[in-house]
Amino acid sequence: MLKNISLNNVSSLGIYYPGNSILHRLQARTKLLVILFILVAYYIADQRVWHFIPYIVMGLLTLGAVWMSGVSFRHMWQRMWLLILLAVIGAVPTAFIPDNPADHPVLTMGPLPVAYGLLRNTLLIYGAAFLIYFVVFLLPTEKIRRMRHRRWFKVVRFFLVLLAIVDLVLLFLIRRMPDSGTFPVGPIIATQLSVWYVMDFFVIFLVLYALALLLTMTTTPVALIEGLTMLLSPLRRLRLPVDDFALMTLIALRFIPTLIEEGEQLIKAQTARGASIARGSLRDRFQSITAMFTPFLQGALRRAADLATALDARGYEVEKRRTPLHETSLHLLDYTVLGIVVLLMVVSLVV
Repeated sequence: MLKNISLNNVSSLGIYYPGNSILHRLQARTKLLVILFILVAYYIADQRVWHFIPYIVMGLLTLGAVWMSGVSFRHMWQRMWLLILLAVIGAVPTAFIPDNPADHPVLTMGPLPVAYGLLRNTLLIYGAAFLIYFVVFLLPTEKIRRMRHRRWFKVVRFFLVLLAIVDLVLLFLIRRMPDSGTFPVGPIIATQLSVWYVMDFFVIFLVLYALALLLTMTTTPVALIEGLTMLLSPLRRLRLPVDDFALMTLIALRFIPTLIEEGEQLIKAQTARGASIARGSLRDRFQSITAMFTPFLQGALRRAADLATALDARGYEVEKRRTPLHETSLHLLDYTVLGIVVLLMVVSLVV
């Protein structure tokens, strides 16, 4: 799990990567305003059903941003593939939940009568196949031992175990049902609005996640907070704690890689003492993870206390106004990017 977000494997979570691309040269305010414009455009486009042009433009803008950032599409795919998989798994069943019963159906499946005897035999066959699979992969051969440590095998094993649990639950529920009896499956109905809302949310969710990744990868945390503070500065007139919010956000972004490094050190320390979260039974792994919680929390609190002491020693005061170090006046490139984004989104909404 931590291998995918570790510092040594190029994590994008709250980590800035130096560069000289177009996105790197943009002011943080420009990037934040672009994301804000896309959010506003999404809210307006959501009011028109089956209006795909704004979402196509959002997708093209995201692809263009990845290209201008200097980040490879393969690197973005490595950061997003799991999220895309989970989104698809969640979107497919959601499309068959009618948002409005009076809406026009797009697809109707069922009702399909299923005999209890057929279902029971199918569940028993799967249970027997899973038992054979479990026994085979317990054999102490070198080939099977190497296969057990492969990443894809662990994912497949998780889903197979989950299906086995569902199999046992279903067998328990239908244990007293007669073999000749039947029960209906369905009807499963997908309406126009349910399909549209799923597609709508799926696209904007992935677009915003990709833009958030690009924002943190091409903007230093200090510049990002400076831009956010300058955009929220009018709220000071309402006596809102803009500077407090900016400081908390900066510390949170800065501590993400620090906490990841802390977790890596704890894992290495436990591995050196013979405890590993990647091997052993489920109970052993759970005990190893639980044993990490207390030292991890102590380390986070210790770092927070050291940071508070350092701020007090340097006389830091939140109420004081500070001169921005990274954020300057907007340049021609910033105005050009803002103008192109606004123009494209307005045209896509009007067409």
